[in-house]
Parts: sequence; structure tokens; C-alpha cells
Amino acid sequence: MPPFLIISIVFSVFYCWLIIYFLVGWLKLKKINEIQAGKQGPLPFVSIIVPVRNESEHIQDCLKAILAQTYPQQLYEVIVVDDYSTDPTYRLAREIESDNITVLDLAKYFGNASEKIPNKKKALTIGIKNAKGQLIVTTDGDCLMGEQWLETMVSFYRNHDYKFITGPVMLRPAKNLLALFQQIDVISMIGITGGTIANGYSTMCNGANLLYEKKAFMEVDGYKGNTDIPTGDDIFLMQKIEMISPDAIGFIRNIDACVYSKPESSFKDFVAQRVRWTSKSTAFQKRSVTVMLMFAYLLNLLILIFIPIAFQPFEMAWLPLVVAFGTKFLLDLIFNIVVTGFFQRRILLLLMPVFEPLHIVYIVCIGVLGLSGKYTWKERKIS
Repeated sequence: MPPFLIISIVFSVFYCWLIIYFLVGWLKLKKINEIQAGKQGPLPFVSIIVPVRNESEHIQDCLKAILAQTYPQQLYEVIVVDDYSTDPTYRLAREIESDNITVLDLAKYFGNASEKIPNKKKALTIGIKNAKGQLIVTTDGDCLMGEQWLETMVSFYRNHDYKFITGPVMLRPAKNLLALFQQIDVISMIGITGGTIANGYSTMCNGANLLYEKKAFMEVDGYKGNTDIPTGDDIFLMQKIEMISPDAIGFIRNIDACVYSKPESSFKDFVAQRVRWTSKSTAFQKRSVTVMLMFAYLLNLLILIFIPIAFQPFEMAWLPLVVAFGTKFLLDLIFNIVVTGFFQRRILLLLMPVFEPLHIVYIVCIGVLGLSGKYTWKERKIS
């Protein structure tokens, strides 16, 4: 058997195992009405932390959505922490008249010294230090949510023995192909998030929709140990809590718990966002997660390598490409049929024949750029 075909089969078999692992985990997640199943007794006080930088277009809509929650208003507060915004975000947040909202200025804590560096972990830490709640919920300044979001998240916490809970995130309705591509990409990541957590092996989460105990945050010393890494506040915190409480991580598979973020509007911003996400992958405490990501990256790279080989003048030169790409496409399609059904976005599957080849190129390119650790995000250059 030709060596390239052997390599193609080996990687395809491992990829098949990986997707089945994700899918089985996702299907394990119980879909129940958390509010109706809620425990009796006093409800906890919740502090919602919203770190923001240059979100003037969205911050007021975000805060209005939070204030519209069915959870008793006397039992939650909103702490907005402004990270040196260069637009009117701070002023617009303060314009929302509500006793539930506190707006903090990070510059008052750190002066001008932190103006040019990423401060999300600092913003979250300051928000939590000022929080009155026993439960911390985090979201982003560009997010919207349904009115039962907070009630559903808290009910899930009360019904289970989790210290750290991550919920689904969906991009708002897409208006172009770039936004549609981002939608299906995020849906796949949420499926992997839920699937791995259900299997007891958490790999990722999204800081736009988290709930955790303030006590657990303090027990692991917050972000101590990875404060020098510009991103990863969500995943690093989850991994630290999991290390001291292996069964403390949960994923809520309930559409009422979903938050809706905006897609990046330009290709440049999309690439910068994905490079930012990827740049933390080599610093994961679980080395096996890094190995898993590397394996997925190598499969995509091999598919690109097999393309010119397919045109070489030897027998069945095309077969390694067909095996690798065919396996990946079929398995991705099966996985996304299930996960897009949860988000009621199966219409996106019609675009998979176009998006799948693009996704391979995207993974390979972003992987290389992510290792460099260089990108520009919200007017800050990271290197």
C-alpha cells in the first residue's frame, strides 16, 4: 500500500474516533426545562460581570437585555468594567438608569500603565472583587440574550453539583457569507465544548456565557499563573477549577440559556479574532488538549498536501486525498446535522460543500498565525 494512503487512512481513523467521541458526549447531555425542574429554597444573589472595550454600538442593547431578565431584579447586579475604551462605551453604559448597574473604570485602578495591553483578566478580577454575589456570571458587551437566560443558568446550577458552568453561544443572524461561515464554525465549537464536558474531559468554553462560584474563583487564585497570556481567561479558569474539582464542570444544553454574539464584520477582524483564540493553545494545562488540536491541524494540513499529489502520474494518486477529505466531510456533516438541530440552523448545512474546503485552508493558516502570537485586537497590537 502506498505510504501516503497509509497515512491518510491512519489519520482518517483517528479523526473518526474523535468525532464519534464528541458526538456521543453531545448526545449524553440531557435537554430538560431547568426552570420547571428547579429546587425549592432561596435563590442566590448573582453578579453579572461585563468586561468591555470599544463596545459603544452594542453596550446599551446588552444591558437592556440583561435588565429584562425574569430572574428577580433584587437578586442580581450588573458590573460593567471598562477597559480603556477609546469610544463612548463608558459614558453610554452609565446612561442606563438602573440601581442594578455599576460601571467601573479600569484606568482608576491601574492608571495609564495598562492602557496599551490586554486587560480582560484584570477587568474580570476587579469586577469579581467588587461583586456581592455568591455566583458570578460573565458575558460580553456585544451579547444579547433571551429573558429567561439568567433564570435558566441559575436553575441549572441549583439542580446540579457544578462549580463552573458554560452555556451555548450563537452568532446573531448572518448577512453575508463571512458571517455564515462564522456561524457554522461557532456552532461546531459549541458542540465540541458540550460533548467533551459531558464525557468528563473539558477542552474549551466561551467567556461570553459562563457561571461559576465566586468561592471557586478565589480558591484557585483567579488567573494567577497565566496573567501574562493575553487571552484564555475562560479556558484557563475552567482548567484550574477542574484540577481541584474534576467533576465540577458542566455544560447546559438548553436554548433558553443561549447568548447571541455578533459576528466579525470584516475578514481582517475575523482573522485577528481566530488568531487570538488560537494563540493560547500551547499554554493549556492539559497537554492532551494541545495534542488533540495538533492532530486536527495535521489532518487539515495533510489534505492540502494531498491535493498536488493527486495529480501525480502514478496509480490511484488521488486516493489519499479522497479518503482524508471524504472522511472529514462526512463526519463533519453528521456532527453538524445534530448540533445545528439544537440551534435550529440546519439550513447552514446547505453551504457545507462550499465551506468545508474553505475551513481546511482556514484551519491551516490560522494555526500558523496563532503560533506567532501576533495580532491586533480592538486597536491594540499584541506580540
